[in-house]
Amino acid sequence: MNAILGTPEFLLTLAATLLLLWDAISNPTPRLLGRISFAILVGLFVYVIELDPKMNKTLWSGIYLWDAEAKFFKLFFILTSILVVWSIRLLESKIEVAKSEFYIITLFATAGMMLLSSVQDLVFLFVALELVTVSFYVLVAYHRSQTASLEAGVKYLIMGAVSSAFLVMGSAYLLGVTGSTHFDAINLALRSSEMKPEILFGLALVLVALFFKVSVVPFHVWAPDVYQGAPLPVTAFLAVGSKAAGFVLLLRLLTGPFAGEEVAGYWIPALAFLAIASMILGNFAAIPQRNLKRMLAYSGIGHAGFLLAGIVSNFFQGQAAVLIYLCTYLISAMTVFIAMSAYGKNSDSDHISNYAGLSRKSPWIAVPMALGLISLAGIPPCIGFIGKFTIFIAVWQSEHYVIFAAGVISAVAGLYYYLGVVRTMYWSNPTDMEPIEISFQTKIVLGLLSSSILILGFWSYPLFSIVNKIFLF
Repeated sequence: MNAILGTPEFLLTLAATLLLLWDAISNPTPRLLGRISFAILVGLFVYVIELDPKMNKTLWSGIYLWDAEAKFFKLFFILTSILVVWSIRLLESKIEVAKSEFYIITLFATAGMMLLSSVQDLVFLFVALELVTVSFYVLVAYHRSQTASLEAGVKYLIMGAVSSAFLVMGSAYLLGVTGSTHFDAINLALRSSEMKPEILFGLALVLVALFFKVSVVPFHVWAPDVYQGAPLPVTAFLAVGSKAAGFVLLLRLLTGPFAGEEVAGYWIPALAFLAIASMILGNFAAIPQRNLKRMLAYSGIGHAGFLLAGIVSNFFQGQAAVLIYLCTYLISAMTVFIAMSAYGKNSDSDHISNYAGLSRKSPWIAVPMALGLISLAGIPPCIGFIGKFTIFIAVWQSEHYVIFAAGVISAVAGLYYYLGVVRTMYWSNPTDMEPIEISFQTKIVLGLLSSSILILGFWSYPLFSIVNKIFLF
């Protein structure tokens, strides 16, 4: 019981519940709740760092696993949430109603993502995933007076319900075939039984549910509209946190109960095809987009393709490449989104032309945003180059040459639309020359993120060291 009480998810859920009760009873100011939420996440980040990653401990009858990979992703989700909460604080004036609840729901979503990094059972996976999904149902449609936000919320609700249905059907099917929903029991049944087609069918249903969550082709149709209609901090949370949550589940499933050669030969070709389709369609569909959030949605589909390419590659090197890529994507994408949030206080449009001449009006926003976009494009010496390079190395060494070629073509296409936004900020004339002021604290945050993009791009040893330790335990 003491071990359960000490889990980071329990502590975060307890803190979020207490904040919700406090808000209902005393009605504190949203700014105060935002600062408290930020402090809670920072404190939890330090607490998780201090936890021993070598425990390999299971809780709750073996459905919750604590290991080095779980610790990595818990820190990843907490850091993402810290940056999202900062983005919310920047745009607090644009949140129409229930500003305090916006912070609290973000904490609940974070707790669900952290649980997903430790799941070892399909029922537990469903419960944790629904905690995340229901939180996003509310967050996406938060601006309920705006048609675009309501439309995004309805589309996300429908697609979320469809993916949940696939997950429930797949889990029920695997339970009926193997007699258990626990990952170890499914793996044992897979190795010892002759029911491989039935188990593969159940796996296919579960994978379809997860493909919706990470928005890979052809399960991507919801992403552009939802990204465009959702509040900007929610778009950032979906683009980084939700996508990473889907990939941690794919890693847990495909390197756990379904990692054996007797079944990997079936899912690897399927994922390879989806990786190629996602890289090509995502990057080429982003080129004509004029809305920046919509463009980032399509580029996110392309990034999901790169991550799938890592999963189908050589087991250890491919998995390590996925973790490195997620780290580079976190830093690069959140730099862009926080810069957009800082600019969004003074603008109501996400059209790329609205960023014309931004470098003259606010270099403090334009420089970090340009670095983030250049990093997402994978141009050295930014950290994004390291992420793409590790994926390409893993794909080449696993002899998936078609995926490699598709990745190269997609990366070149990405240069066009990412650098197009940079060109707009630096070489287009602004509609007005009114300077944009941002707080000293926001300058510090953007400065730290920009420095991380460059420093880790030049000297990526700390990043590789952290990832390598995961596979040494």
